[in-house]
Amino acid sequence: MKKIVILSLSALILAGCSGGDNNANRQTVGTNTAPPPAAAPNNTLVVSSHSTDKNAPENPKQNPPLSAEQPSQPASPNAKPIDVSEMTSKIEKAQKEFKAKPADAKTKENLAAAYFERAFALTEAAQYRSALGDFRKGLKLDPNNKEAKQMHDQIISIFESIGREPPKEGEEPPPLPFK
Repeated sequence: MKKIVILSLSALILAGCSGGDNNANRQTVGTNTAPPPAAAPNNTLVVSSHSTDKNAPENPKQNPPLSAEQPSQPASPNAKPIDVSEMTSKIEKAQKEFKAKPADAKTKENLAAAYFERAFALTEAAQYRSALGDFRKGLKLDPNNKEAKQMHDQIISIFESIGREPPKEGEEPPPLPFK
């Protein structure tokens, strides 16, 4: 199961995050010296005839420009909102217990496990930036968890391989709201 998640994680991040600035990846073919087309306004969706994005919205208002509240790199288009309310409740309960008994190994272990449970669920839902935050919090409590460390490192390496910055520690977005 974990291998499937890792493989699909790689494919989804690559597919979902490849829509950035394509000018850096463009190569000139032939000797066409025509001037480049005029820049499109910010609120217009421009799709190349060679585009492979079959899910691009036809109405540009469905994909508004980023606002100050939105992250500079939006979530993967493959991200699915999932109900993490039970997992979030477990985290909150474990946090209270850990604050009451910070020296108790069992409460520390329970809090780390709660973070990892939500992190793996968010990874399966393609919410990689949010999952990364939970992996980081859990690994501070339990740095010897091999599966969590492996998934954390996998997410980081995929971001690096596609030329994207992962969110800085503490700046990870919360899970997508579930309606």
